[in-house]
Amino acid sequence: MALLVHVRAGARRYRALLTLPGARAPLIASVAGSMPIGMFGLAILLLVRDATGSFADAGRVVGVFGLANALGAVAQGRLMDRLGQPRVLRVAGTGHLLALVVLVIAATRGAPLEALAACAAGAGACLPQVPSAMRSLWSALVDDEERRQTAYALVSIVFEVSVVTAPVLVAGIATVASPAAAVLVAAALGSGGAFAFAATRASRGWRAGAPSVGWAGPLAAAGMRALFAVLLLVGTAIGVVQVALPAFAAQHGSAEAGGFLLAALSAGSLAGGVVYGARAWPGPPGTRLAVLVLGLAAGCALLAAAAAPWSLAVVLLVIGLLLGPTTVVCSALLDTVAPEGTVTEAFAVMVMGLVAGTAAGNAVGGAIVEDGSYRTAALAAAAIAALGAVWAVGRRSALAASRRRGATV
Repeated sequence: MALLVHVRAGARRYRALLTLPGARAPLIASVAGSMPIGMFGLAILLLVRDATGSFADAGRVVGVFGLANALGAVAQGRLMDRLGQPRVLRVAGTGHLLALVVLVIAATRGAPLEALAACAAGAGACLPQVPSAMRSLWSALVDDEERRQTAYALVSIVFEVSVVTAPVLVAGIATVASPAAAVLVAAALGSGGAFAFAATRASRGWRAGAPSVGWAGPLAAAGMRALFAVLLLVGTAIGVVQVALPAFAAQHGSAEAGGFLLAALSAGSLAGGVVYGARAWPGPPGTRLAVLVLGLAAGCALLAAAAAPWSLAVVLLVIGLLLGPTTVVCSALLDTVAPEGTVTEAFAVMVMGLVAGTAAGNAVGGAIVEDGSYRTAALAAAAIAALGAVWAVGRRSALAASRRRGATV
């Protein structure tokens, strides 16, 4: 009975957000705009592996895409804070689509690795930052702190609802058609979602406050630097796992089946985000962050012991249950550690930490599975995540720093 009451209370919190004026249309568009983020890692990995015959080369190209995405996210975030969301999203969406079409043509015609990496860099830099834009809208649409935490959880939920289906979608398209088709579908979804989001009334009317920092942006604040470092390490650990899973699946018959294992990770993250956002949690956010990251490290260590796909999927589900709340806690921390007037850029910096770390992890993971083994990669991921937990504990005072900021619609 108590569980049912809790579920109903959580559902009411989410329904209340969906009834806010101006929230529903951008939320729907953000689903399409978020889905490609979960598709590109596997889709580009399979595309380049087919073109070059090497997991290591494929991991490097995916890493270039991710690193460019991280840098492009911050640039787009800063531009949205200064120029508004629609103009930036439309330009980015157009460049993103064109770069991916060129990447597919280059890969199918046997272009050298350097050309593939250059195309991936352009596509990653222009990947439209729809999740950052949606998070900024929530900070303006919701003024109650408790409901705002639920709204930030909803950003994570929308992302995971999209991403949980993305690896399976990529695996299905790659099996029925080709990895090239999967990349093109992801490109169409990403750009289409950005154009739809930019057309909403809420996005057209949103404005950030006046920036309170110089060229360093949000990273001028010690709390933001601490948060970025933790997310960089978490992202690196997840990036190693992302490349290790297709390698594990390849040893058991099909690299494409790695998409189904990645879906288990996303499903756990979705469930974790839903549960976390449905209630208030005790303790300082910085302490909660350290505990969650330590749990991620333990989960990665357990991956090394998994010998069958089903046991691997169970462990990935548990890791996801911790990963979802980790991103929600980090998003909520932005309200207290980010400088005034950097609403979109601060979230983009947070995403940059995860994406840049994931990019580094993709490259490292590719090299490890090429020269070592899947289990070695899993243990490396565990060590990296443990370092992130240690860093979060050591920087608790910076993460507790209070610095209010806001935006207006």
